[in-house]
Amino acid sequence: MPTNGIASSDAWRTASRAARKSRAERLRLPSGATILAARPEPLEWIMSGRVPQKLLAAALSNGGAPQRETEISREEILDLARFATQLVRASVVEPAIGDGPGEISLDEIPVKDRAFIFEWACRALGQAEAHPPADGSAGAAEEVSSPFTDGLERFCQE
Repeated sequence: MPTNGIASSDAWRTASRAARKSRAERLRLPSGATILAARPEPLEWIMSGRVPQKLLAAALSNGGAPQRETEISREEILDLARFATQLVRASVVEPAIGDGPGEISLDEIPVKDRAFIFEWACRALGQAEAHPPADGSAGAAEEVSSPFTDGLERFCQE
């Protein structure tokens, strides 16, 4: 850390990567490969604008009400495909996905494995988040669900 008490970008990046790796779990894929994958953080995805607007609107709509059929435009389909790709990339911790040395290109990952990772990540986004009790006691964590994660889980199942 610099002498001014402010973290450097490298230190911050390193801490972020270490935190992500500490959350990672082993995931066995349909191909037989085993990877390390970290569950995505719903709030991070919403705040970064990486969730397609159509998906976000559906996820935030009335939870149990039946959705009326709507046509999806070509651009919305491309948005959803980009979202799926980003979600897979963001979920895989090891081996790293990329085009550099020691990384695997997304195109080299079998489609069944990519689909499996995407579905796993969607379920992870859709699960209720555990929060410690508000009184700070060491009791059981309380489960909190949100309209976003509930709606996203419905989308990923369809």
